[in-house]
Amino acid sequence: MNAPSPDNVTMTAVDGRDALAFAIIRPGTTSDGVTIEAAANGISKETAAYVLRHVADQGDAEAQQ
Repeated sequence: MNAPSPDNVTMTAVDGRDALAFAIIRPGTTSDGVTIEAAANGISKETAAYVLRHVADQGDAEAQQ
């Protein structure tokens, strides 16, 4: 995966005061060129992990089409 160039980076603001969980993926220094920050509040870590896996599965399915 290539890190976004300055030409295709966007800024998004999300009001997460009532969010049960969040994941933020941004350009970073890992081997894949990203940094991932995630947390859950109000649901178990297991449930949050399940939801993130479900989202990842949907992304994989769309990528294969």
